[in-house]
Amino acid sequence: MKTGWIAVIAMAMVMGALAPAALHAQLPNVGGLSSSLLDKSALLDQAKKLVSDLTAMKQDPSVSAADKSKVDSMLPKATSVTDELAKPNVEPSRLAQLGGQLGELQKEYGALKGLVK
Repeated sequence: MKTGWIAVIAMAMVMGALAPAALHAQLPNVGGLSSSLLDKSALLDQAKKLVSDLTAMKQDPSVSAADKSKVDSMLPKATSVTDELAKPNVEPSRLAQLGGQLGELQKEYGALKGLVK
């Protein structure tokens, strides 16, 4: 079971590191959809998953009060990023900002998840 958690943490860290790079990738229009729309969709999916994971961690009885406090501070930030990404029009510069914020939250979540065993 430990191996599964290590894989999840490693994936979260890789995703957090690659998210900003993906935002700067130069992709051609695909079927009329711009690359920023595709990136936005991927970021929104990641943000929703992070909110879901944080919510589950908050409800987990095996998580310490100190760790739940950290989750409590991260959850509003993750929800805010998700809400911003869910808006129909997000400027490319704002999208890059949100991707960076999401990456930082994913790193923080990965580190926290590593502490919770």
